Amino acid sequence: MKKYLPFFTFLVLTTTLFSCKKAVENKQQDLITSAIVDGIWVVDQYLEGTNNISSDFLNYDFKFNADGTVSGTKASNATAGTWSSNISNYSITSNFPSANDPLQKMNGVWIITDSYWDFVKAEMTTSGGKNILHLRKKP
Repeated sequence: MKKYLPFFTFLVLTTTLFSCKKAVENKQQDLITSAIVDGIWVVDQYLEGTNNISSDFLNYDFKFNADGTVSGTKASNATAGTWSSNISNYSITSNFPSANDPLQKMNGVWIITDSYWDFVKAEMTTSGGKNILHLRKKP
């Protein structure tokens, strides 16, 4: 029995550490989700390569929901989409499957470069170059 004691100790410690790490990741995911779903977001800036197309998103509001759905609304016309976040690679994935321009430009995996409770800066590399997106929460 004594020869198995180090193995059991290792197994218990590994399981405990993994459980703690997973609990921390789950808590971080909950905090991120809470920050995203609390409020209405607008596009502050959208650079498609070197082209500033921010004005294409003028008057669009984005509402992210805890169930992974998102709506992009301009006037009273809402376009449905989905979103998800990944804390391990600091990214948000969004998809508006039936959208036309400009909302289809939101589709893809966005790597978060900076964020706080009321803003997100992200970028996505495409075949045409790098797109940069700045979102901010409406007051």
